[in-house]
Amino acid sequence: MFLTTLPILFGFTHLISPLELSLFLLALLAAVFLITPTIDNDNIVDPYSSFYLYLHAAWLGRMSLWRVFWPFFILINIIFVYIDYRIANNTYTIASWKTVHGMVFLPIVWWTVAIWRCSAHAAAKYWGNAARVISLYLAIELILRFIISTQFPHLLFNCEMLLLEYGDC
Repeated sequence: MFLTTLPILFGFTHLISPLELSLFLLALLAAVFLITPTIDNDNIVDPYSSFYLYLHAAWLGRMSLWRVFWPFFILINIIFVYIDYRIANNTYTIASWKTVHGMVFLPIVWWTVAIWRCSAHAAAKYWGNAARVISLYLAIELILRFIISTQFPHLLFNCEMLLLEYGDC
């Protein structure tokens, strides 16, 4: 997360400064720390019989936090690195990039809700805080990517190579 968006925003735009973003992210961390519940390791279910039961138990907040957090966190970062790699090699257009972000939007919503509900089943309260803050940081990452694709596409995409998508630049 933030491997592509922050260097572009700090280096080529005046949208937000590093100090302002740091203060905002620290304030978000403090707010999440204040509202995170205490640890409650009752009602934990480990559904291994099907993928549907895994998704359902995670949505309801009946799983341990690490089983919900790590698989999706690794997957979404692999997806972001892959699409940014494709952009660096000029094989993705703006429309392709937006399509991939549209496809991962609903899974990110599911993951954020599951993280917030399962954070009560963390090994320690600070792990629940960290997972919640990272899920919010992922939402901020998506917003920054949307801003880059709509307001500053020439900074990330080679508009001279995009003959069909030249109107987007």
